[in-house]
Amino acid sequence: MKRAIVTIGNFDGVHLGHLKLIHQVVDRAHARQLCSFAITFDPHPSQVLFPERKHMYLSTAEERGELLKASGIDSVWICPFTRDLARLEPEEFIHMVSERQPIAELWVGADFAMGRNRKGSIAVLAELGAASGWDLHMVAPQMFEGQVVSSTAIRTLLAAGAVRGAADLLGRSYRVPGEIDANTLRVDAHRALPKTGIAYEVQLYQDTSVFEGVATVEQEPPRVTFESTVPHHAGPAKVDFVRRAAD
Repeated sequence: MKRAIVTIGNFDGVHLGHLKLIHQVVDRAHARQLCSFAITFDPHPSQVLFPERKHMYLSTAEERGELLKASGIDSVWICPFTRDLARLEPEEFIHMVSERQPIAELWVGADFAMGRNRKGSIAVLAELGAASGWDLHMVAPQMFEGQVVSSTAIRTLLAAGAVRGAADLLGRSYRVPGEIDANTLRVDAHRALPKTGIAYEVQLYQDTSVFEGVATVEQEPPRVTFESTVPHHAGPAKVDFVRRAAD
């Protein structure tokens, strides 16, 4: 099997910081006439390692796969994350990756670490690459108005109701999928939602139709409720949070 330009990460939300890394991976793959290959995990490692914490995710594994491919990645491996996987030594995990997709270069973010007790630091990965014949590349964080773009920062903005601020870091409006019925979109319990008690301008996507409206958020159970009737039929739908209605 031909080697590829490989990147590894949670990529939750596939925000501007992730895209900075992904675009460099894709460009490098084109330059070397190789394929680009991204590895992400499902469920999110925090859900497995710290189940007592209610981890709120920005994107499902399926959404991440779609966003990564839309950004130019040729192949995405959604690696099942388990406690057994977390116990692997860095060299064991890299060996598992190499068996699935031989590595020409590995590209990671500046804060990347992997393996048992996060022993797979940048320095350790560089040593593994030197021993195995592949190069390691580290990409510095993406900054926006003086702050590091991160999934945590986006969750914080959403929790404050700052959906336009979250969109700035994502590079697009924050989208939430669910099942709509009776003017309410029912959402997965672990999906990050904007702050309750605020009216938001939203766009509802269903099939090939797009509807604009105003909606509020509730957490128990998690749902998005439209303040005025929006044309729809029962079934899957997606809502983009555009801005606060008062903005």
